[in-house]
Amino acid sequence: MNSRERVLRAIKFGGPDRIPLGYHVTPAALFEHGRPLLELCLRHPNDFYDVSECVALPEHDTAHVRADGSYYMEETDAWGCTWVYYQEGIAGEVKHSPLEDWANLETYQFPAVSSPTPEARTAMAQVKERFIGWGSGGSLFEQMQWLRGVENLYMDIAEDADEVYLLADRMLEEYVLPTIDLALDAGADVVGFQDDWGTQRELLISPAAWRRIFRPRYARMIERIHAGGALAWMHSCGMNLEILPDLIDLGLDVFNPQLDCMDLARLHAIADHRICIYGALGIQQELPHGTPDSVACYLSTVTDALATPDGGFIYHVWLADGNPLANIEALFNAVEACRVVIPSPCESRSTGDMGNTGSVSVHSSSDDQERHSVTSPELGSDTPSPPGVRKWVAQEQLCDNG
Repeated sequence: MNSRERVLRAIKFGGPDRIPLGYHVTPAALFEHGRPLLELCLRHPNDFYDVSECVALPEHDTAHVRADGSYYMEETDAWGCTWVYYQEGIAGEVKHSPLEDWANLETYQFPAVSSPTPEARTAMAQVKERFIGWGSGGSLFEQMQWLRGVENLYMDIAEDADEVYLLADRMLEEYVLPTIDLALDAGADVVGFQDDWGTQRELLISPAAWRRIFRPRYARMIERIHAGGALAWMHSCGMNLEILPDLIDLGLDVFNPQLDCMDLARLHAIADHRICIYGALGIQQELPHGTPDSVACYLSTVTDALATPDGGFIYHVWLADGNPLANIEALFNAVEACRVVIPSPCESRSTGDMGNTGSVSVHSSSDDQERHSVTSPELGSDTPSPPGVRKWVAQEQLCDNG
């Protein structure tokens, strides 16, 4: 089973041979650890791209190092947002927004979306020989913040300003949907979009405001992706379990949360056999502050909580600066120890051509519950799993979970 089939089976609950692994290596981490980190990544293949082709040691940007040794860079992007960067290799902050005055909204021009090209289709076809074809749908909420200014937009949402709806609709019609169409034209299997919706403890805005303003627009995005024959994927950091049932109802196929913000039992209760979780592992605590032993134990705990032999879970590692190399290596080693699926002997599966995103069917002896059927945002950790679904059995127990 190659990486493409493994990931598609995990997303569609089609029984992968092992839990897929995806990771992103930030330039800041490569600046910190250099070649030892690159070589470590080369020893642990990524199920989303070829590390040898996509990850390389970056060159330092010496042009923006000031006399005192600090880093500072300022640039204006295609949207007219001015970004400031205080550390090389990580994201910056928007310091000037072109729509700080709503009077500019009517005449504001969105960046042009590229036209489809035969070269893009050829490149996507080549990727799909080994991996899923990925296309970007950009962001809605985050781009609105950058255009309007973070504080301004939150006040606008609290006041239910008409301009919020106008900006959201223009974003959708003039940029997000055309960007999705571009990815679909290239032949993407998956179209992903990203909006961070949570603080450490709760949603950034009221769930009622989210459902009033953003849910119907996400519905259109997901509908467009599915109509084009692709799977819909969303990244969102923070504690956002309040809206996960909504996203499941809308048909979202993959959710990429930050697991440090989540109660794993509640996440599993909401997501189990309804949506695939691409779970970001140990970003806040274990990777930067743990030990190799505690990292391995954490990985085992997460695997037991969220993985099933049918699929529905993918490991996600975000490699940032500040993580000891020994902890990164311990996490990769624990993934290899835990990721092999032990299928249930009483389950019956039939799978079509997994290379076709619309061709997978999964059958179990007594589980006839439909995916995408959760409606209650208050679904608790004691909610039972669908009948007949076996729990994950880890290949190797790396800690005593009590």
